[in-house]
Amino acid sequence: MAKLTIDDNEYEIDDMSDDQKNILNVLNVGSNAEALLTHTLQCVSAVQNMKSNELKKLLEGNQDDKSE
Repeated sequence: MAKLTIDDNEYEIDDMSDDQKNILNVLNVGSNAEALLTHTLQCVSAVQNMKSNELKKLLEGNQDDKSE
């Protein structure tokens, strides 16, 4: 049987009421959404950093061209 642990207390999921199972489902959906959003944010941040570095290198390259 599946168990849920909250504050060091274990609860049998099969023994939960429908309302309790619905709340558990909302919590699981929220956790999954949070993980997905965290992953998305990390991806966006990585692309932002890469593109900032790419632009910086291109701009520095243009300054070298102007000084010649």
